[in-house]
Amino acid sequence: MVETHSRTDTIVRTILDRVRESNSFLVTGGPILLLEVLFFLAPVAIMFYIATTGMESLALTVDFGLSNYTAVYTRAANRVAFINTTLIALVTTATAVVVAYPFAYYIARFGGKYKNILLVLVMIPFWTNYIVRVYGWQIILGTQGVLNGLLVSLGIINEPIGWLLNTKFSIWLGLTYLWLPFMILPLYTSLEKLDESLIEAAYDLGASRREVFKRIVLPLSIPGLVGGIIFVFIFSMGAYIVPAMIGGGELFVGTRIAYAFGIGSDWPLGAALGSVLMLIVGGVLWSLMGYTNMEEMF
Repeated sequence: MVETHSRTDTIVRTILDRVRESNSFLVTGGPILLLEVLFFLAPVAIMFYIATTGMESLALTVDFGLSNYTAVYTRAANRVAFINTTLIALVTTATAVVVAYPFAYYIARFGGKYKNILLVLVMIPFWTNYIVRVYGWQIILGTQGVLNGLLVSLGIINEPIGWLLNTKFSIWLGLTYLWLPFMILPLYTSLEKLDESLIEAAYDLGASRREVFKRIVLPLSIPGLVGGIIFVFIFSMGAYIVPAMIGGGELFVGTRIAYAFGIGSDWPLGAALGSVLMLIVGGVLWSLMGYTNMEEMF
């Protein structure tokens, strides 16, 4: 009888502790959950809802179905847009890794007292408006632009190069330029935390520079590398301004969504395109989040 009573007291005490924890969570996390519902879950739900409706005479019709999602894959323009977007995002991410890693490594390992200055130089592009920076590439890459003018004056080419602007090349270059700092900064954070004694011990044991990089530097920089990949890939997948301003009409998911919600007057298709893009990006993010800690990247 005593044992039963003791067991009952334990169960009641456990339940009360759980209730207190729940109340504490609601007090501390409630506002955050409310913001998440209002500014994330609700808009996403509305987007999925619109994607299942129809549209006639610029008004949504309650005609629930999956025809808009089918159109995402059956219409040639949408398929090409997703292929272009994914390929350019992958190439942009790979390019950012190759370019950013030496910069981040040099700043972290050899920057010394100039680290802060070098980091400020990396972030200087953020001081200028996004659209102004993209417009600058029009001036640089155009047939009458700075780059073509310089190459012609030096005798390297006889006539302006036409594929520098309004092509997939210009989209790739613009995206790489814009998102490069988002690759450098997380990499710098990981590389700056490297324990110098590990590298010194490896050299003392006869390891070459290549082996030190392969077995120590690269593995320990994976969290920052993955963080940079997440930023650059996601930003590139959702880009609109760059393909719209210097893409020359190349099919891109961002421009297709803008067209559907604008001149195309097909909101359900635009919502379907956006939701499919969100699911792709969410899948990539989910698969990579286990390799990095977002709170420690900056």
